[in-house]
Amino acid sequence: MRIFIISMDDPIHTYDFIKNIINERPDNIVGVAVAKGNRLTLSKGKSKIAYIISLLIIMGPIHFFMNSLVTIRHKIYGILHKFSIISDPSILGYANSLGIRTFNIDSPNESAFIDTISTLNIDLIINQSQCIIKKKVLSIPKLGVINRHNALLPKNRGRLTPFWVLSKNEMKTGVSIHFVEESLDSGDIIAQRSYDIEHNDTFNSLVKKNYILASELILEALDKLENGNTEYIINDNKYATYNSTPSIKDALKYRVNMIIKFLRINKLFV
Repeated sequence: MRIFIISMDDPIHTYDFIKNIINERPDNIVGVAVAKGNRLTLSKGKSKIAYIISLLIIMGPIHFFMNSLVTIRHKIYGILHKFSIISDPSILGYANSLGIRTFNIDSPNESAFIDTISTLNIDLIINQSQCIIKKKVLSIPKLGVINRHNALLPKNRGRLTPFWVLSKNEMKTGVSIHFVEESLDSGDIIAQRSYDIEHNDTFNSLVKKNYILASELILEALDKLENGNTEYIINDNKYATYNSTPSIKDALKYRVNMIIKFLRINKLFV
């Protein structure tokens, strides 16, 4: 199976997720592309400053600044690489070190990129970029384009799902590997796994659990596709729920509820 990966250059979670796929399937990866955009990329009309403040409130100052430091360090290493002081710290650098063809692109939907990958005889594309994949790209791989989603589809489509499952006091969450369609987080589910949300779980702990689970589940999905197993879970639109980018008000409400929850757990609040 010939696999092409489209990603963002995210050092916090995505790098290790993509690296794991490459390490487990080195002979199958025919190319890796990094598209512009990151976790702060928002749809038109959304305030990036408000979103950053929301993330600070949701994650808490310690986790927020630790993640910020990792991102800043990664950017500094990238600058040092441009001056040939260190090796390329990006996922493209890692892929290059293994002899995998790499692409630095603005968008996977740009014509030149589409023309190039159309010649690579691709069976499957794994998308972990922040770009909405358009029909021309979706039609290239024989098996389709797949994505990792941090929730139990069809529920909780959209952004920052670990935050929303906690905000809605849901009892379970998990990870879904699904086919990509032009509509948001639709497409049949190839593999899905759930787990119970513990009383002491936070946004940060759910994100960590989800990425550990996703690294296992994506390999399970690849095996299933390679073996021609088409027993998919229907991603039924009539059961779908949608989450938007959380506002500062949403974040503050979540933080207050988490504080009350912590006090109750520790019997400091009735």
